[in-house]
Amino acid sequence: MESSVLILLGIIVILAAGFTQGLTSFGFALIATPILGQIIPLQETVPIIVMLSLCTNVIVFAGCYKHADIRKIWLLILSSLLAAPLGTYLLLFLSGDVLKLATGTLIILVAALQLVGKSFPVKRDKLAYLPIGALSGLLNGSISMSGPPVALFLSNQGVGKETFRANISVYGIFLNIVTILTYLYGGLLTRETLHYTGWFVPSMLIGVFVGIRALKKLDEQRFKRVALWLIMVSGVWTIIGVVTG
Repeated sequence: MESSVLILLGIIVILAAGFTQGLTSFGFALIATPILGQIIPLQETVPIIVMLSLCTNVIVFAGCYKHADIRKIWLLILSSLLAAPLGTYLLLFLSGDVLKLATGTLIILVAALQLVGKSFPVKRDKLAYLPIGALSGLLNGSISMSGPPVALFLSNQGVGKETFRANISVYGIFLNIVTILTYLYGGLLTRETLHYTGWFVPSMLIGVFVGIRALKKLDEQRFKRVALWLIMVSGVWTIIGVVTG
């Protein structure tokens, strides 16, 4: 594929992913990775997505940081970071496809229940951040799927859209930074990776800011439904990816 065509396709994909992130505060990797991975080698795609995802999380967080509940979110971050390295060991006992199928099915089920009005609020939610963070970290370390469990939990707790966006963004920032440092240590941040990232930054910025602007037209209920549908898509997409190989 010609380099110019590749970059043009990448710009379009990143624009859509940036819009999704700006609108819901998550989902950038969900949109970008499967498509971009078809036109750019995966070992380059993943670092590109993580670096751009860090930028989107910082932008989103900058607009809603006053709503972040740091007293709770730090437990989520800590447990996630501690559990992430253990996620790789899950693959010694379960195949990646089994984990993806189980996770995708569970995500679809829980999101569907919430969409029809069923929720199971946890009274002592501060303590619940520990197992949720651990689960997210394990999934991130094994199948790179950390966002949906956190998003589902925040939605289940009836968190307002600004607090939802602030909490999930600051969580994403810490996770992105740790991941980037890992890639840097492993030599994955190559000149080619940085070259593509530079080309995609403008479309990422446009997409995020348009998404943030579109967010203003969503009330709390519509925001929750959009977020839940996106989570369901992530579950379906995960299962399809396993079935189609």
